[in-house]
Order: sequence, then structure tokens, then C-alpha cells
Amino acid sequence: MLGVLFLAASLIDPEPAKQQSTYALLLSYLVFASAVAIATWRNWWLDARLALPTHLVDMAMFTAIVFSINGYTSPFFLFFVLPLSAATVRWSWRETALTAGALIALYLAAAYLVAGTGTFELQRVIVRSGHLVILSLLLIWFGVHQRFTRLFFRIDEFEARLGSQDDPGEAALAFAMKVAGAPAGVLLLNRSGGDRFEGPRITGAGVMTARIDRPLVRDPAFSAFLCDVPRDRALTRQPERRARFARAAEVIDIDAARQIGLDEGLIAEVRSGTDSGWLVLWGIADLSVDYVDFGRELGRAVGAILDRHALVSAIEISAAANTRLSIARDVHDSIVQFLAGAAIRIEAIKRAAKSGRNVASELDDLKRLLVEEQDEIRGFIHALRRARELELGESVEELRGLAKRLGDQWSVACDVRARDDTASIPIRLQLDLQHLLREAVANAVRHGGADRIDVDIAVDDGVLRLSFADNGSGFDGGTRCVPQEPRSLKERVERAHGSLRLDSRPGSTTISVELPLAGTSA
Repeated sequence: MLGVLFLAASLIDPEPAKQQSTYALLLSYLVFASAVAIATWRNWWLDARLALPTHLVDMAMFTAIVFSINGYTSPFFLFFVLPLSAATVRWSWRETALTAGALIALYLAAAYLVAGTGTFELQRVIVRSGHLVILSLLLIWFGVHQRFTRLFFRIDEFEARLGSQDDPGEAALAFAMKVAGAPAGVLLLNRSGGDRFEGPRITGAGVMTARIDRPLVRDPAFSAFLCDVPRDRALTRQPERRARFARAAEVIDIDAARQIGLDEGLIAEVRSGTDSGWLVLWGIADLSVDYVDFGRELGRAVGAILDRHALVSAIEISAAANTRLSIARDVHDSIVQFLAGAAIRIEAIKRAAKSGRNVASELDDLKRLLVEEQDEIRGFIHALRRARELELGESVEELRGLAKRLGDQWSVACDVRARDDTASIPIRLQLDLQHLLREAVANAVRHGGADRIDVDIAVDDGVLRLSFADNGSGFDGGTRCVPQEPRSLKERVERAHGSLRLDSRPGSTTISVELPLAGTSA
């Protein structure tokens, strides 16, 4: 395209082209450039092979063309950008620096040679040389930082793949095929150790499972590369972006490649926390050397999808386990404890009935307690469905109602007091408070023989402070003796990232609980 532009400009304004050799030079370059373009259009191997020779030809040709038209004042001076840009895109900053140094030297040398042919404008030479130096430094800087860049995909597309419920390997392969424009591909993973690799294979015929009993890639230095099995070619780019050529048979297992259906395509290493293997894509239109770096990013993306799926699965398993434990704890602290108290009441009613006493009122009272417990369970389910905070005053009222029912159930005086009821607490914490109250009352009566329990609630500096004090038998051994902390209470407090302290002495026991309301600790 630049050659055509040069020629058109010279024909439109032939005055600067004082020698017929300029036209011959331009035509020769046009023929050369067209031949290279045709030969390398769909041949990534030849494109990589001819990169350096054509780069040198470009540098020499543009120098000759620029100085064949008006010398160092040529209007085509800016076309020195082409070799610099080509070096930046193709290789690393080192090759860009070498190209820049060569072009600056060529320009200064040519300017010196033509200096004696006419009026020499030193200022113009200095200005243009400075422009060339500045441009070179910018492109070198770009080349230095290019190795830190990464290819990113659209977040919504990536997240859509991560949220798929399909097999993670199949989803990852489909994602890689879509962004690479590959009609066929396979993801081979080593999940069982040894040399066996298997995974999904997607083609126009659908999805199937591919298996090979030996590693596909033999040379670990080829982490991402282009492969042409029929022509026995393999090409990769090293970290410094230098091309490395090899025979395909030296890099991959040819029989394994033919087994999965590979003829010409891209192979990239895939690693995740649990799997390792290879992503293989073929049938890509316009396959070029740029796909080597692109393949590395695809391999990382596929590994990220596999890791994300493994993490989500682990979280789901953990969440299910925590849910089971939470439900078991809640059932124990509410229904089981209520049934234990009801069983004690039934035994008392049986003894009263045997002695001939009228127990109708006691049965009515037990029935009332059962109905209230039913309402309590309904309220518990309703609270789980709520997704808002609760005023502490409302929470205290609910706890007082629960304390009254627990007092009737266990024949104990239970009083709930709050120092400040203007704060708000999460719904989940309200459920914990109810179960903590149930467990504390049950433990005080069953293990300490208490007939009075005082509950104090306060909010201070984002912490909910809860105190249960009873007049039970307590423990021997002095203040803050902890013979055995209440397991259910301790588990619930620890799950809420709180702390529990048990102070006991003969005749009294106090359980102090602190629960964070917000922030990282909560």
C-alpha cells in the first residue's frame, strides 16, 4: 500500500522524481511486496520465516526511496514509521531498538552524502532526526511494556460461561472456540495421573469424549504453538517474542494428533489447581503467528474457568454442610428443647392423674404451649424469608414473649431487659438470640436446677452484648471455672464470629456473649 502511494505521488507530481531509477525502484518494490503478500497470506510458517529478511529489505528500500526524492527534505520521511511499527508488533523492544538505531544511522548517513549536492539545511536534518529519535523511544517503550499486557475478554461473556451448568470442560472448550473462531477443538486433561488424557471434543458432528493414552506434547518449551501435521511444522514464540521453528514430530505425538483429528491448528497448555492438559483448536481461518500469544491467554482463561468451577463446587458443598449443621442446631435449640420440656410436663401430668387430681387445666396449658410453639416455628420460617434488619426494641419484645413461654414450659422465672433498644440488628442475629435464649434456659434448669434467669441485652460500639445469669447450683472450682462450655451455645456464637465467657460459682452461673453487628468481624 505504501509502495502504491509512493508511485501515485511521484506520477501526480513528477518534478521531484528527476531520475527514472526512482520509478524502477518503486515498481520493483511493488512487485516484491505483492509477491510476499500473496505467498504469506495464509501461510503462517512462511510469514514467520520471511519476517526478518523482508524487514531488512523494507528498511533499505524506504531509505533509498525517501532519499531518491528531494533527499533529506523528502516529503515521504514519515514512512520510516513502517519498519519501526513492524518491529514493535513482530518482536520485542530489543529488535525495535536495533531497527530504530539502524534507521537513524541510515538517515544521517544519507543526509551526509547528499549534503554537498546543494543547499544543506542543518536545522531540518536535526529536527527530523529528533522526530525519528522520539518516535523510536516511544515505540521502544511500548515494546518494553508489551510483555506485561494481557488479552482480556468481555466480562459478561466470561461470566456467562462461568455460570453455565454444563460440564466445566465442555463450557471452557466452547468458550475458547468461540473467541478464537475455531469450528473444532478438544480439551485434553490429565485428571487421574499417569499418561492418560481425556476431555470433550467439539466438532460440527456434535460433542463427544476424546481419549489418548500418552502425552500429546513432547517438548515442554512449547507451551503455546502453531502446528501443521501434514507439513511437519511447529512454530512458537519465546517470552522475548522470538520465533522458534521445529519439526512437528519433535514437538508432538503425531499419532495422538491424528487420533483427535488435528491437522493444522493451535495448541496451548492449560493448568488449573486440579487439572493440567492441552487446549487444541483447528480449522481457524486466517491462522497467524499472533495466535501463539493469543493461545497462551486462552489457556489461562480455560484454566480460570476450571478453577472457578472447582471453587464454586467447593463453596456449594461447604454451604450445604453449613446449612445442614445450622438446621440441626436450630432444630435442637428450638423443637428438641421444647419437646424435652413438654415431656417433663407430661410426666408431671401423669403423676398428678395417678394421684386422682384433675389435670384438665394442665392439659389445656400444655396444649396452649404446643400452639404457641407452632406459632414460634412459623415465625422462625417467616424470619428466614425476611431480608432486612430488625429494630432492637422489636427484637426484645419477641424475646420477652419467648421468655414467658419458656418460663411456663420450664416452670422458671425468666426476665429480659434491654439498656438501649434504638439500635438495629440483622434478622439472622435475631434468630440466633432466640435459640441462645432457649438453650440457656434449658441448660440452667436441667443442669443447674435454676428457678430464675435474668437476661440483659445491650448494644455498644457495634457489638451486641448478651448476658444470661441464673441462680442454679453452679460449678465448684472458683470464678470463671469452665468445666465444660455449653457446646450448642458455643457453636452458635462461634458461627456468628462472637465470643462466649462462662463465669460460675456455687449458687450462680453467668454466660456472657458478644456478637459483632457489622463489618469484617460480622
